[in-house]
Amino acid sequence: MTFNPDDFIAGIRTAQKKVTIFQAADLAGELSSVEEDLELLASQDEGEEQSLSAGAERAELIEKRDQLQAELEDSAVEFIVQALAQEQVEKIGKEARKTAAERADQAAKEAAGYAREECRRAEVGDPKEIKEAVRSAASKASNAILSKEAGLHIISHAIVTDTGERAFTPEQMRVVSEKLGEPQMNKLYGAFYELTSTDPGEFVPKSQKPGPKVEG
Repeated sequence: MTFNPDDFIAGIRTAQKKVTIFQAADLAGELSSVEEDLELLASQDEGEEQSLSAGAERAELIEKRDQLQAELEDSAVEFIVQALAQEQVEKIGKEARKTAAERADQAAKEAAGYAREECRRAEVGDPKEIKEAVRSAASKASNAILSKEAGLHIISHAIVTDTGERAFTPEQMRVVSEKLGEPQMNKLYGAFYELTSTDPGEFVPKSQKPGPKVEG
């Protein structure tokens, strides 16, 4: 069969991964508290005959736990994260850093001021040491803003709907990030970086991987 490059290109599909995110993330904290109360109640009941009041309290806690779990599960939303070409990632990152330049400069300026104040409080008198402390603080503050902005822009391009369209703008992604919190955002970022750094062939059993052809 003759190789047709157009057919090959048409058949290429972008690597994707589904990630489950919970909208009602606040319920996780409530669930944790209920579980702790159940564990405490169980430890108090060890070696003792359970009283009617303790039994009623346990039943109430179990009912509350089950309700919270059901609500948390109902809030689950499945996102599709797709890989992006390296050139696209670099382009998005560059554009994102431009949009955040003013905020990064302001953060650097504020950090430099804090660093000078800390040097004064610590009675640091060496000009070189003060200069280095100020430079380091300003650089870290600036890079933190730029890196976060680049990450938000990139992940906003990587999360798509069932039809392949972008689910969020960078501005919406910023709000999503603030509300979801770091652990859930890390799931999305982790899925993206896994897609961009993993060879699909790694998921193919060794026995099924194409090997060198042996001429008979």
